[in-house]
Order: sequence, then C-alpha cells, then structure tokens
Amino acid sequence: MKQMEAAVTETVDDSFKDLHTNVDSFYNSPQGRYSRTGQLAESPQHDGIKSGGDTVTGGISLDTAYRYDPSGRDTQTIYGYAEDGGLIGKGGFWAKTKEDFERNIKRAFGKRFK
Repeated sequence: MKQMEAAVTETVDDSFKDLHTNVDSFYNSPQGRYSRTGQLAESPQHDGIKSGGDTVTGGISLDTAYRYDPSGRDTQTIYGYAEDGGLIGKGGFWAKTKEDFERNIKRAFGKRFK
C-alpha cells in the first residue's frame, strides 16, 4: 500500500507541475504574448491524495470559480474557448496535461510494480 501511495503521489505531483507548464504555454501563443487577467495561470489545483482501505486516489484540476467580467460568461466556458483555440493563445493545454498524466502514471507505477 505504501508503494501504491508513493506512485499516486509522484504521479499527481509531476502532473501538477506539467499542468502549470502547459497552462503557461497558453500565454506564449504564436500571436504573441499580451496582457491578460492571468486567472488561467492561477487556476491549476492539486486536489490532494486520499487513501483508505485498499484505494488511493489523487488528482489535479483547474479552478473554475472565477467569473470573467465584463464577458459575464462562466469560467468553464472561457477555459473551453481557450482549450479549443477559440481565444488568442495556444490551446490544447488540458489535452497535453492528460497525455502527461498518462505518461506519469506509467513511469511512477512502472518503477514500483514490474
């Protein structure tokens, strides 16, 4: 169980770093960097590691509680536009993070469970 907890912790911690890197890449778009609210850059969250019985879980997410003014749109909608390339910026940051998460799972668990 300790090995499982260590593998999940490593996976989530590494993926959290990747999420920050991927979100930061949004701001370095081919159209150039410009001033923004920075809310997306501040939104990555580490959801913690929980263990009990024979289960260990952990995760990362984007904080979507912020409300964009003057657009009046919810944050999930704005982040969706950003992810899909519908805003000036480099989209695909969440898709890249999911790929990184899978890579991190294979690496962390592969080291411990062969």
